[in-house]
Amino acid sequence: MTSKVYLDYHTATPPLPSSIDAMLPFLRTSWGSMTSPHQMGQELIPSFRSFTETIFEALGCDASDKFYFFHSSGEAIQQLFLFHYFDHVRSCGRNHILTTNIEEASVLMALHRLEELQCHGKMLPINEQGQLTSAALEKAINPRTSLLSVSWANGLTGVIHPIADIAEMCRAKDIRLHVDASYVIGKLYFRFEDLPIDYLTFDGSFLHAPKGTAGLLVKSKSPFSSPMGSSVGGMAALSQALEENMHMFDHVCLETARLRAKFESKIQQQIPDAQVFFQKADRLPNCCAIAFPGVFSDALLFLLNRKGVYASLGGGHCQKLSHILIASGIEETLANCALSFSLSFETREEEIDYAIRVIVESVQKLKALSGQLL
Repeated sequence: MTSKVYLDYHTATPPLPSSIDAMLPFLRTSWGSMTSPHQMGQELIPSFRSFTETIFEALGCDASDKFYFFHSSGEAIQQLFLFHYFDHVRSCGRNHILTTNIEEASVLMALHRLEELQCHGKMLPINEQGQLTSAALEKAINPRTSLLSVSWANGLTGVIHPIADIAEMCRAKDIRLHVDASYVIGKLYFRFEDLPIDYLTFDGSFLHAPKGTAGLLVKSKSPFSSPMGSSVGGMAALSQALEENMHMFDHVCLETARLRAKFESKIQQQIPDAQVFFQKADRLPNCCAIAFPGVFSDALLFLLNRKGVYASLGGGHCQKLSHILIASGIEETLANCALSFSLSFETREEEIDYAIRVIVESVQKLKALSGQLL
């Protein structure tokens, strides 16, 4: 019988054994630097090229696109924002930068740094379905707008932004577009070469690769350069994880989606006033946000943790779930009763059954306690 159920895969994922195994030779024996002019460095180049080809194939890149390895998507975003300022803003004066009002800490911190350099940031509102719309973007654009940075999907609600429409508008207005795809890889089909996106970041820690692995893809016609060196071991682990995410794509879109639907349905059946948010929006197949009226989210999270069911209310690299829900027009009291649940291709049906039972029991217990206190 399951005693621990991890439903927080958009905060961190366990690295796949194959991903760790792919990295180990470059920690034990092939530990040289590719910049070295001798055999210990030069022998790494074929492996580096092979891993890059695997990443390009998994993400649908053109051979002329560029890839840069980083240790986190936050690091990649910081470098991208600074490059954009020094390469573009200072030369043309277009110092207006856009993002959303639910963006993650890495983007907000990078934007704050540019504001200290006389840039002007604007956070765009989302609609009642938790999405950035083309109408909101068009209203915010002015002649000085030079960059839009947005996560393709929100990691706590699973809501997917209409990136194709947004990208077309950016292209028409000569605005560079950065998209973070950390949550959509392996869950939403796309080919990087087919989308008018300039920069795409992703973090291996959300893709079952070891922490400390991330990447930035740059379209061939989009300017970018970075002094960051590449970790061949990190590349090995990241490319292996991406390849396995692609192999599990159908499983996630069918079986994991089925488990998410079962989870939502059973929760609503057994807790009639529970509210599953954004069901009419385009969502990732593995993520949902659910409110339990009359039960504060932190109290429920504490009780679930004691019973071995791990969920999230945001914070850390994400904004608080309550903030995202309030930004979508949801009443504050209800927003403070919500938790986020994210599944993986590793999630099993018996884990979902156990989680449902524990959540129902915990909500009933907290409601009864609340009634006694009143």
